[in-house]
Amino acid sequence: MSRSEVLRVGREKLMKQLSGPNENRAKLLTALIDIDDEMEEIRRNEKRND
Repeated sequence: MSRSEVLRVGREKLMKQLSGPNENRAKLLTALIDIDDEMEEIRRNEKRND
């Protein structure tokens, strides 16, 4: 499984957690932002290599 696939799965899990009641909402949102940033960096690197 590639890094982008792992990130996508992790993002989906976070989105499910955010959809329900959760006391750690800020922590989950921070993790989601980190995943999105890393996915964007992977996309930029892939475009450079093309």
